[in-house]
Amino acid sequence: MLAAEPKLKPRLKPKLRLKVLCLHGYTQDASIFKTMLRNHTTELQPNVDFVFIDAPNILRPYDIDGIDNMARTAAAAKLDGLEPRELKGWYSLKNDNPEIVQGLNESIAFLDTVLDEQGPFDGIFGFSQGGLVSAVLCSLLEFRSPLIRSSHGPFKFAILCSAYKLKDSQWTQVYGRPIRTPSLHVLGVLDGMVSINKSMELRDCFVNPEELYHVGTHFVPKTREVVLAVSKFIGQF
Repeated sequence: MLAAEPKLKPRLKPKLRLKVLCLHGYTQDASIFKTMLRNHTTELQPNVDFVFIDAPNILRPYDIDGIDNMARTAAAAKLDGLEPRELKGWYSLKNDNPEIVQGLNESIAFLDTVLDEQGPFDGIFGFSQGGLVSAVLCSLLEFRSPLIRSSHGPFKFAILCSAYKLKDSQWTQVYGRPIRTPSLHVLGVLDGMVSINKSMELRDCFVNPEELYHVGTHFVPKTREVVLAVSKFIGQF
């Protein structure tokens, strides 16, 4: 008499983790932004991989708005006794009025490579200037801009904190059609660097945007309430 074959347990499909590209703000870098998002990444660690990258443009003293600001930023970048970091940006201003930017083409080309080499990404999380560039990238991917050679598809979602719109006439076409990427806009009511009105201008470029307000200034809020709200938004995807 043949022994009965043991019943095999059904194979469970591995749980898929989301992958989120993170773009830091002006004069920051990936390590600083990683520290800023620590509460969020800790909360979402079981389900989300966050990929932090440095902007390709190294800023020079005359790229920064004022020598005093340069000194303050350098001092802030000197963490735990380490030497000051190189200050980086996704672009800098060549002219203020009318606005003309420089370095953004290089950043988009760099991000195009990142999409191929480190993607695919489910979403993008950008702060301040990084939020501006995140919105630009959402538009370029949705409308298959020739600036993007990667076959990467549109993001499933975008989180834009203290972000704003470009005014440079060479780039305003990215806002010519509504951006359909689902978006969460984190707005600081007391933000003195990027006013809430500027952030709302960018918000209005998206279809059915979600909003999250905090009574704070120019930073990524890390209160429990905000962390849970961001987690809930990402959890949809």
